[in-house]
Formats: sequence, structure tokens, C-alpha cells
Amino acid sequence: MEKILEKLEEVKMEITEEIKELRKENQDVRREIEQLREEFKNKEKKWEEEKNSMSERVAWLETKMENEERRRRKNNIVITGWRSEGSSKQQSREEVEKFIKENIGEAKVKDCYNINKDQILVQMEEWSGKEKVMKQKGKLRGNRATEKIFIDNDLRKKEREIQKKIRAIAREERRQGKDLKVGGKGDNGNGQRIKKRVDGQKKGKTEGKHKGEQEKQGTKGRKGAKVLYWNVAGLRKRGDEFWDYVRQFEVVGLVETWVEKQSWEKVERTLPKEYKWEGQWAKGERKRGRAAGGIITGVKLGIEEKQKEKGEEEGYMERNVHIDNEWWKIVTVYSKEMRKTTRRVENTMKMDREECMLLGGDFNGRIGERGARNWEEEKGDGRRKTKDKVENAEGKRLIEWIEENGWEVLNGNKRGDEDGEVTYVGSRGETVIDYAIVNEAAWERVKEFKVGERVDSDHLPLEITIEGSNQEEKEKGETREEEKKVIVKVWSEQGVKEYRRRLEEATFKEQEIEKMVTELKEVIEKATKKKEVIARGAKGAGKKNGWWDRECEQAKREVVKALRGWRRNKIDRSRFLEAKRRYRERCKGEKNRAENYRGITLLNTGYKLYASVLSERMKREIEEKGVLPDSQAGFRKGRGTVDNVYILDHLARNELRKKGGRMYALFIDFKAAFDKVDRVKMFECMRERGISEWLVRKVEEIYARTRNKVKVGEKEGEWEKVWSLAFADDMVIVAKSEREMKEMMRNLEKYVRKKKLEVNVEKTKMMVFSKRKRKNEESEWKWEESKIERVSEFKYLGYTFNERATVRAQVREVVRKANEVVGCVWGIEERMWGGEFGRRMMMFESMVESVLMYGAEIWGWKEREEVERVQEKYLRWVLGVDRETPGYIVREECKRSKLRVKAGKRAAKFEDRMGGREECRILTECYREKKKNADEKEREKYCRRNGYAREEVERMRAEGRWMCAELSERDRDTDKQERRERIREARYNREYERCVTEDVPVYLGRESTKERKMMARFRCGNEERENKYWMEEEERMCRMCREERETIEHMWRGYGEMREREEKERGEILNEDGREIGWMKEVWKRRERIEKERGGE
Repeated sequence: MEKILEKLEEVKMEITEEIKELRKENQDVRREIEQLREEFKNKEKKWEEEKNSMSERVAWLETKMENEERRRRKNNIVITGWRSEGSSKQQSREEVEKFIKENIGEAKVKDCYNINKDQILVQMEEWSGKEKVMKQKGKLRGNRATEKIFIDNDLRKKEREIQKKIRAIAREERRQGKDLKVGGKGDNGNGQRIKKRVDGQKKGKTEGKHKGEQEKQGTKGRKGAKVLYWNVAGLRKRGDEFWDYVRQFEVVGLVETWVEKQSWEKVERTLPKEYKWEGQWAKGERKRGRAAGGIITGVKLGIEEKQKEKGEEEGYMERNVHIDNEWWKIVTVYSKEMRKTTRRVENTMKMDREECMLLGGDFNGRIGERGARNWEEEKGDGRRKTKDKVENAEGKRLIEWIEENGWEVLNGNKRGDEDGEVTYVGSRGETVIDYAIVNEAAWERVKEFKVGERVDSDHLPLEITIEGSNQEEKEKGETREEEKKVIVKVWSEQGVKEYRRRLEEATFKEQEIEKMVTELKEVIEKATKKKEVIARGAKGAGKKNGWWDRECEQAKREVVKALRGWRRNKIDRSRFLEAKRRYRERCKGEKNRAENYRGITLLNTGYKLYASVLSERMKREIEEKGVLPDSQAGFRKGRGTVDNVYILDHLARNELRKKGGRMYALFIDFKAAFDKVDRVKMFECMRERGISEWLVRKVEEIYARTRNKVKVGEKEGEWEKVWSLAFADDMVIVAKSEREMKEMMRNLEKYVRKKKLEVNVEKTKMMVFSKRKRKNEESEWKWEESKIERVSEFKYLGYTFNERATVRAQVREVVRKANEVVGCVWGIEERMWGGEFGRRMMMFESMVESVLMYGAEIWGWKEREEVERVQEKYLRWVLGVDRETPGYIVREECKRSKLRVKAGKRAAKFEDRMGGREECRILTECYREKKKNADEKEREKYCRRNGYAREEVERMRAEGRWMCAELSERDRDTDKQERRERIREARYNREYERCVTEDVPVYLGRESTKERKMMARFRCGNEERENKYWMEEEERMCRMCREERETIEHMWRGYGEMREREEKERGEILNEDGREIGWMKEVWKRRERIEKERGGE
């Protein structure tokens, strides 16, 4: 029995344990179920957030697409009740232009096509043309023949439906006998933001003008505006000059004003009265010290403004203004924490995504090189141009928010700030923390963005110009003007001649400098004519409060000049900060206190004139007495850098002609040669060389009052032209052997020590001209104890020499520089002139050719393929043709000769000048030696190519005849004949000869860049696959029919369904006047359509 009980007890214990385990398992299962439920809830919440985010994104994309569609339709109009009968688009376009001209006025039409039985869609060439048509379309109602013809905007489907419903309601109201009028107000020409008027009353909320000005000035949308954002670091003690600058802008946003609520009334009295101002007060974050933050925004009276629907948040202020028939939301920001700032902007965006939005101010974040807009141009490395390469945490949050929402940064992306200037310059460094940001709708409307040049604050102002600014309205001004009579000097042509004549007659006896200055002033005053004129200006403008304000203003100009120099890398940052510190010290005191008086230094321009007179007299005396050696070419009349380059090149080549010939050249650079001259030694040297005692003493007077201070990257003082000691910053000494060179170097070391000069060993280089390969065991070159580097190439006076004394290094260098200039010039041309052919050629000649032609006096006798390729590449870009288009075709199309013509002319002109020059005996002797050399093959070939023997050319020069013009003219004719011959024998575009003209083709003067490039491609053979002889047979077939080879004749006659046309020859189809441009457009469009249908085959 006991055993049974024990057994039952054991079973009971086992059951209990199992129950415990089951309960534990149930708890684990419940816990897992709870976790799964929690995970599901989190995922459901996350999915809901993603769904909402995606919905917002889709809504944003839809809005963006709508905006894009509006922009596409911006210049379109729809004519109802009239139809063009033209059989081609060209004829239809001409008929539409004629209809508009006869009934409305002159306006250019870009394209048109019928959309319904009695409707035609017309795309105007420019917005101004459409605006003119829409303003004057009422003329149609006054003519019986056109009273049933209507002109409307090209509205989207949704806008047409809304318009249809409004008209239906109006008809119903009229049927009930109500007097009703329906019309558009505020339409921007493409149906955007249409407002309707019922019973003559406009619906919608707009804020009244400040102090009743709205009723006086009206509420029309201003045509363009300028916006200013600026962290001013305090508004107190700002003078008239500060507010005169602010008045240039229609909308102003000033941050960090430090203006508290209790001091607002005092500050408000100093603000310009022509603005409506709103403020956000600064707050004291500490018990002691000034308040921090604060924003003040202003909108000029006369600009329509919306009523804000909610209060402002700290560090964020918005103004809704009407500019050029569009509503703009202009937001001023002072960010202390980026998350809060972006959240505020997000809330604003949700309400008004369609509006143009401009966001600017101090973000206190650095975004580095991110935020580029390269996708638009399909080029660039994805980096935004900026001088601040650093990205911090706040900047990273900002740029991520910008990229996520599809906004654009104006800094470094817009015209006016191509280099991405810094916006903060202070003791902590130079950074970009102030930005202007726009949405996609506003990007194209912003014309220019600039970082201003002001020194009132450590932050620089941001200046934004919104497209369509009405300069006439700006010039009229909104402030009262006053008139006053002033005496001005008249610098007419006659007055200038009289001034120069009297100044040349001025003579000076030995006397004090101050008296000479007074005499010069009197001469200048008598030499100029004067008259009385009426000067107009804003009331109060130009008034200064005596010497104190003038001195402060002068100091401010100096700081601005220093700022510009620092931004252009001409001076270092420390100099700018020093100038800024001096300005602040000068202007911080009270002007009414005597202890703040500072002496005023007058800038004596007569003193400079006196110095220039002495310089001219010294030059004349030095030349007459032969003081300078013949080898010194610097600062001498009739001499230039090319003279020394020519001499050195001849010496090197002459030595290398000899068997085993070598020449050693040491290029010496002196440290601040013009400023470290011992002045006592200089005056001794002048007297030793025979300079008159009177001149020496006058120079001593000047130097007694002159201090020179050398800074990196700047000119070395006013008197760098004192070269009469025969010291130069660039010097080269040459020798035929190593022993001779080392002897010359020892002598030069003694001379330099004696004259107390210093050689810059790092920049001093040795070159050994030789045809042999350099040996490793060759000796080292030293200056005192420092090693001098031996180089294989060296740039002397801008000309690159190499060890073999050939021109390859120089040609390679000028080609490299020219290609860089081409890239810069092309961007400038695109921004300023578009594709205007004449201006592009002018820029090439003035900017690129000047770089390519340097040193052509030496290498210009022979045609250089690398140089020619630069011009041919540029011409292909201008014409818009393929890169495989032969150079002789693009040169013939643009009527451009090879650059060898200009290079040869420069070389010939240089030698023409040397025939009659005696001022440099070394140069003349080099020229005579060159004439004797029989192995000058390049010069010989040049002369023979142009129909002369070299001996004949020299004989004519000896008779005093200049040959450069005649030789270059013959070379131009020769190049033309060679070009035409290659066209006749070409495999590419064999029929081009039938399109050749004698002058520049007429179509290159067209305004439309697209039409010019289309014409050029057809004429130069790019649009005919038949010309691409290197391709397979199948690839040369017509892209439209795939049955015959693609030629102009085949495309013309092969498609009757495109247009009925008469038989024409190639020369007539591709005529220079572009008469068949309409047919070319049809071919392009048909090809595009067929290629899309074939899936891009």
C-alpha cells in the first residue's frame, strides 16, 4: 500500500512539473504573440507613414508636372473661329503671322498647328509677343470680318473644365435676369492661378496698403523685384549710406537685428518710410548682456501682399507678395536648430506647393560642395562651385532636406555667383552659412544671385534679382527728388586735346615739390572747360555731415576694395581683416568729441604726375647716353619680351647646329628685386653711369618719403619701374661650356653681394641645351651652398623652352592654355549671347587667338596641327555639327582661314620690323645670322608656298618694303584654294561643293540657335548617313524607310505624304538663306517618331 502511495506521489509530482512547464510554455507563446502584435502595429504604422509620404511625394510630382506643363504652354495662344489653309507648317506659320500683323500688331510666331476644325494652336517666339497679342486682342471685336474670331490662352484640361463650369453658372444666372460679368484677373498668360470676378467684385483676401497707400498706388503685380537677405549683426547706429543700399531692394529680410520689443519704436523711426515693416523681437537668453536674434522684414509700398493666415514662429518670417502676375512666398530664416527650421518650412510647403517660394537667411550650417544642379546641363562633376568645401552636421541636415524636396540652392549655381563666394568673414575664418534656396517653380524666375560687397557686418548680403525687373519704374523712384545747380568739368574731345597740350608745355625749375604740385593743379584747372548743370537726386541724398562722415566713407571704400581683392585672391585675408579693423576703430567714436579727431591725408594726384615726368626724362637721358646694356629689354621703348625670347632661341639653335654643340642657360630670379635695392648704392650707381645730378637729387627726394612693402601676389610698390641699375626680376645668363658658366656664376655672386641683392634659389633653374641624352654623372649646380635644379623645360618670359631647342614645348603649352580659355569663353557666351555667331567669332579672336599666337614670331613659319585643331573644335561647337565633320568643311562654312595665316603674318611682321631697328644690336645681329643659315627650311617653305623665294623677300625688305601683309594675303588665298581642292576630292559629303558660298552663309545670322544648328548639320553632311563611308552598308541606309541610302535627294523626293513638293537640286534645298528649314524640321520630327515606334532601334 505504501509503495502504491509513493508511486502515486511520484506521478503527482511529475504531473505538477509538466503543468508548470506547460504554463511556462504558454507564457512564452503569449509573449511571442504580443511581440508579433507589436511588430505588426509598428509595421502598420510605418507603412501608413510611408503611404502618407508617398502620397505627398506623388502630389508634389503632380504639382511639378503641372508647373512644367504651364511653362510649356506659357507662350501659347489658341485662335478659335479661324483656320490656316497652308499646306505646310512654314506656310501656316507665315499665314498666322500675317493674320496677327493685319489685325493686332507685329509679333513673331515660332510654330503652329490645327487642333480642331476651326481652332489653331499658336506658339509665339517670345513672351512679350504673346503679351502684346493678349492685350490687343480686343481689336478683333471692332472688325466685322473678325468679330467671331476669339483668342484665348492655351489652358490645361482641368482649367478648361473649371472655365466651362463657371460659364455655365453665369449663363444660368443671366437667364434668371441677374446682371453678371465674368472675367479673368491676375492671369499670367498660361492660365495659372485664375481668379474670377462676379458682379464686378474680386474675391480673395489681400491686405490693404500701409497707411492707405494701396488705394493710391493700386495693387497690380510688380514686374520683377530685387530681394535682400542680410545678417546685419545689429541695427543701431546705422547711417544713411546703409539705408541707401537697402532702398535698392523691393523686399528686405534682415536677421540678427538685436532689436527688443521695448526699443522697437525708437528703431522704427530710423527705418525708410517707403516700406511696410514687420518685426520679430530679439530675446535675452541671459540675464545680462544684449538680446540675441531678431528679424525685420520690409516690403515696398505699392506691392500687393496677402494676409498671413497664422502667426510667425521664432526664427522664421514670411511675406506673400505679388510679383509679375505671380504670388511669391518670400521667407526669412535665422536658424538655431536645423530640424526645427526645416519642420517650419515643411508646414508652409504643404499649404502652397504651387507658389514660387524663396527661402533665405542665416542657416548656421555648411553644406560644402553638395547641392549642384548639373543634371540640367548633362555635364559637370556633381559638385557645386563654392569657396567653402567643409560640410558640418547642420549643413548635412539642410542639404538632405533640400535634395529630398527637390529644391535648389542659388549659391554657386546661379549667374552672378559662379565661384560660390563666402558669406561670412570673421576672426573664426571664412565660411558659407548664409543661403538662398528656391523651389522648382521659382528657379527659372530668378535671374541673378550675388553675394554683395559690404563691410557693415561680418556677414555679407545676399542679393537676388527676380526676372522682369522694371528698370524704368526703379529709375523713377518712389522718393521725392530735389534739383540743384552744380559746376562740372567738361571732358569733351577738344577739352582733352587742350588739357594734354597745356600739360606737355608745363616746365619745372629746381624748386620745392609742394610748389610744383600747386603749379600742376593750376595748369590742370585752367586746361579744363566748365559748365553749370542741374543735378537731380533723392531728397536728402548726397548730404554729408562734414569731414567726419567723409573720412568714414573713404575708409569704408578702402575696406570694400580690400574685400574685392581678397575675394579675387589678390591679397591675403589678414590684410582685409586689418583694413576692416581700422575702419571700425575710425568710425566707432562720437564725431562731436575733439579727442576723436584724426588727421586727414590728402591723396596728391599731382605728385604722381610729377613722378611720371621725372621717369620720362630719366628714360630719355638713359637712352641718349647709352647707360643700359643692349641686353636689357625691360621697360624700354620699342622693346618687348619677344625680343629676348627670339635672341635666346636663336643662340640655342645656333649652338646645337654645331657638332656636339651645347649651351648652358641659368634662369635667375631675384627676391623682390625692385624693392630690396640698396638705395645708397643705387644713387652711387646712377652718378657713376652719368645720370645728371639734378635728376639724381629729385629721385632722392622721392625716395626719402617713400616706403616699399612687398606682399605676395601684389605689385611691388609704386616705383617698380626704377630699372636703371640694370637689375631685373627675370634674368638669364648663357655660356658655351660648363667651365664658363661656373665662372660667370662666381662673378655674379660677388656682384649680387656687392649690390646687396638676394637670389631666390628655389625659382632659379639651370637648363643645358643639347641634342644628347642627359647623363647621370653630370655635375651639380650650386648657388653658394644651395643646390640649383636642372630642368628639361623652363618658361622664360611666358615662352616655354626645352633642352632640344625646339618649339614643341611652347606649342603644347599655348594649346593647353587655349583649350582652357575655350571652355571659359564658351560658358560666358552661353550666358550672355546664346548662340550668336558674330559675337562667338569675336570672342574667339580676342580671347583664344591671343593666347594661341604668343611666340608665333618664332614658331609661326610652319603650320601646327595642334593649333589648327583648337579652332576647328571651336567651330564645330558653334555650328553644332558632329566631331567627325572634317575641319576643311567647317572652316569653309564659317569662312575661316587656318591659323597658320595669322601666325605667319606675325613672324613676317617681326622680321620686317627688325630690318629697320637699331635700338638692339644683339637682336639685329641674330637676325643677320639667321638670314645666312641655309638650313632654315620652315621659313623657306613659307615663302615658296606664297610664291616668293627667300632671297627675293630679303631683297625687297632691304629696299624698305614690308612683306608681312603681302605674304599673309597670298597665304590666305593659298589656304582657300587648298580648302576648295580638298572639298572636291573628299569622300565625306562629296556634294558639299554645290553649297559653297563666297561670303558667310546668311543663315548664320538667324536669331534661332536651333535653326542655325539644324541648317549647319544638313549643309555639312551630318544628316546624311551616306556620307559616313566608314560605316557598314546597312548602317548607311535611310533611317525612315530603310530601303535606300540616306541622301538629301532621297529624303526630298521619297516622302510625298510629308508634303507635295516640286523637284529641286541640292543647292536650292540647302540654300544659305534657309528657305527649306520647314522641310528639315519635318524630317527631324518624322525620324524621331519612327525611331520611337521602332523602340529606339
